[in-house]
Amino acid sequence: MLQTGMRAPMGIKVFGPDLESIEKVGFELEKQLKHVEGVNGMSVFADRVVGKPYLEMEIDRDAIARYGISIKSLQSVLSSAIGGMQLTTTVEGRERFPVRLRYAREYRDNPEDLKKILIPAAGGAQIPLGELVEINYIRGPQLIKSENTFLVGYVIFDKKEGFAEIDVVENAQEYLNEKLESGEFVLPAGVSYVFTGNYENQIRATKRLMIVVPVSLMIIFLILYFQFRSVISTSLIFTGIIVALSGGFIMLWFYGQTWFLDFSLAGMNFRDLFQVQTINLSVAVWVGFIALFGVATDDGVLISTYIKQLQDKKPAKSVKEVRELIIEAGSKRVRPAIMTTATTIIALLPVLTSTGKGSDIMIPMAIPLFGGMTIEVLTMLVVPVLYSMWQESKVKKELKKLKE
Repeated sequence: MLQTGMRAPMGIKVFGPDLESIEKVGFELEKQLKHVEGVNGMSVFADRVVGKPYLEMEIDRDAIARYGISIKSLQSVLSSAIGGMQLTTTVEGRERFPVRLRYAREYRDNPEDLKKILIPAAGGAQIPLGELVEINYIRGPQLIKSENTFLVGYVIFDKKEGFAEIDVVENAQEYLNEKLESGEFVLPAGVSYVFTGNYENQIRATKRLMIVVPVSLMIIFLILYFQFRSVISTSLIFTGIIVALSGGFIMLWFYGQTWFLDFSLAGMNFRDLFQVQTINLSVAVWVGFIALFGVATDDGVLISTYIKQLQDKKPAKSVKEVRELIIEAGSKRVRPAIMTTATTIIALLPVLTSTGKGSDIMIPMAIPLFGGMTIEVLTMLVVPVLYSMWQESKVKKELKKLKE
């Protein structure tokens, strides 16, 4: 709201040369948006730019000239008698109150009474206001807003549950473009509109994440490479990220299912406890995935480091010895790997059950981490198997060379 100026998550800013054309286009957009997929029809509302009643006094210059009244003196009387003129200020302790002078309400609460207000003429005569001005009702602006030197009006709307903001805005843009091309929706000359709202931040963040995510993966790969000095070994450990990534998406899918955690224990419904609902891909979710990438390789590093230490102590010279070494390393690192994963999962439980300010950001961030680390335990099986396949192929090649 602070960024866009409108009190809604999504909306359209209509720019134009005058308020009437802005209001007309706003009404048409309000009508069209109700038919867009994903838009909550009840939430669509266009600003009523014009429609507030105004009382306009048009001065009869010939009449005031006959009585010797100047425009300045007439306006001065009107501003003080009807609008009120501040004469002084009362001081009561630390409080200040302005003292205004004007006609009592019963003498100025309708046009007929206003016509009876007496205006002093040059010769001392008192002339009724009705003989000097013509009083008319006109429709005027309720609120005049401008942006970038253009008059602007807002059309606000919201999405239906289960739809992402970006998808709803894209649907609306596509729908309106089709109506413009077919001629069902016509924009007057000088009038334009732009979509605005939270989705703008989503688009900016998506573009930034397209750079941040690959860079994060590359940095993780380089750190692992500097540790193991082998592209193949690093790639094997890197498979933990792929496994964890799938776990994160599976957990997001679970949160969108009506049956997930649909049970109660000790009077507490677990769907309410973990605030299970559909989670759309957002900046918070992708930040959670980036954090997941950093910790998903822990078990792989743990097992690979121990395998490398055993190989340095006792190099395997046959396929059988390779398998025995891998089984020994894998079995002795099950407990440390489980503990590493369990501490991360347990630490995420308070975040997943949190409420209040900030929880709407932290929960989507924690869901990929929780799901990814839960399934990441599989790397205890995946990494040793892949490592065994790699080392067995190396031993077979060396044995083949010796025979030749």
